Amino acid sequence: MQYVVEEYPVRLVALDTLVPGQVGGLLCEERLGWLAARLEEAPDRPTVIFMHHPPFVTGIAHMDSYGLARAREFAEIVRRHPQVERIVCGHLHRPIQARVGGTLASTAPSTAHQVALDLEDDNPLMFTMEPPACQLHVWRPGTGLVSHTSYIGDFDGPYLFSDGRKAIG
Repeated sequence: MQYVVEEYPVRLVALDTLVPGQVGGLLCEERLGWLAARLEEAPDRPTVIFMHHPPFVTGIAHMDSYGLARAREFAEIVRRHPQVERIVCGHLHRPIQARVGGTLASTAPSTAHQVALDLEDDNPLMFTMEPPACQLHVWRPGTGLVSHTSYIGDFDGPYLFSDGRKAIG
């Protein structure tokens, strides 16, 4: 399921990476062609691509084994379209950023559990109960896209500074 939302100052392109019954994602020839055609339609409109599987290797070996097939071809298409402001993804349950095709790609944290940040190659997949969070992306003309990670819930603090002053919050 793929679609384009045109009603806002930023063009939103939703790209399907799901493969029924599989954990990893795929961008087949048809999906890549669809993306290229949509990006060619509006070369002067700032665009954000939304997709489930991130098009980059994270260093979390277990999650990378369930990555996105044909990410290189995706990056080549994005590289030809400088109007792509951001690529926004999920799947990883961690906030991670990487450059893809000349733009920034990011994954959102989960509103449930997070994948443990473990960069060792042979360790099993682990989850951690870090605070749930979501991302909010704000478009401002002249500034572009600014992304915020917002943690969900109440947390202790503010705490005293080392000199005894209380932090404001």
